[in-house]
Amino acid sequence: MFNFIKNKDRILNVLHLSGFIILILLTFLGIYQIREENLSDVKNVIVNRWGFFLLACLLRLVDWILDYYLWRCLLKKYVNDFSMMKSIWVYLTQGAGVVLPAQLGRALRGYVITKTMGIPLSKAMTVEFLFLLCVFEGAFLVMMLSLGFYANFILFPLILALVSLISLPILLRFLRPLLANLKIVLTDEFVNPYFLILFCIGCSIGWAVNGFVFYLLLGGRSSGLLLSQVEMIVLGNLFLAICSGIPGGVGIVETTMSISLHWLQIQLLEIIVVIGVFRIITFWIWIPVGWLALIRLKIYKKNDLIEDIQ
Repeated sequence: MFNFIKNKDRILNVLHLSGFIILILLTFLGIYQIREENLSDVKNVIVNRWGFFLLACLLRLVDWILDYYLWRCLLKKYVNDFSMMKSIWVYLTQGAGVVLPAQLGRALRGYVITKTMGIPLSKAMTVEFLFLLCVFEGAFLVMMLSLGFYANFILFPLILALVSLISLPILLRFLRPLLANLKIVLTDEFVNPYFLILFCIGCSIGWAVNGFVFYLLLGGRSSGLLLSQVEMIVLGNLFLAICSGIPGGVGIVETTMSISLHWLQIQLLEIIVVIGVFRIITFWIWIPVGWLALIRLKIYKKNDLIEDIQ
């Protein structure tokens, strides 16, 4: 299962490097653009929306708490109970996975669960796999509903969302033999349809909050955009970033979001400020927090990570 961790993929390495190059170019472009603008304009964007920015940060914190609660519920359902403080530190380690060497990010938290709680790696990775799958399903639900509201035709997207939601437990049962070959062991307890459906709905709330955070940073109604538009922009661009294979979508998210907002006639200076703040509170802040959690749990040496996972 972990061959993708041990083997270097040259194509992905090129993509990763490309993402960072794009980010550097965008950073210089942003600095140049701000230099060309009157600094008072930058100040006005921040000052006029300080209330929106503060509320966005608070909502992002709420989203973290919700995400942690859902993850802990999943872990407690399938794993022996453990202390809350330890679970918080383990949860936070996901941020370090963005910059870990040898592409260890995908298996990091499962490894940490095994290392700190004595749980078999296959079971820990099954929990993480199921959590990630529900997160994607939650994103699909929000995307479909946002599309329906934007198009003023909610029926068909709602049906698609419901069919996808109900089909997930059935699909997992069908794929169990294939997943077992990858050491993902989904027992009947893991694919309980009632629990999975409720869990996916909970994950969709988190995605909706993320979209609303971006909407607030844009100025809410004063931006001239619909909330459903913004939800689709956020989800669509994050999906493209995931498909790129670049950790955290670095460079890709910034580029595609900038293009989307420019197409919607948002001013470039505003785009730079809004995307910058959004990425800081939703992505960049995770990295130091994640490494702090690894250090706190004393799991941070590259050689130990590689040897244990192998």
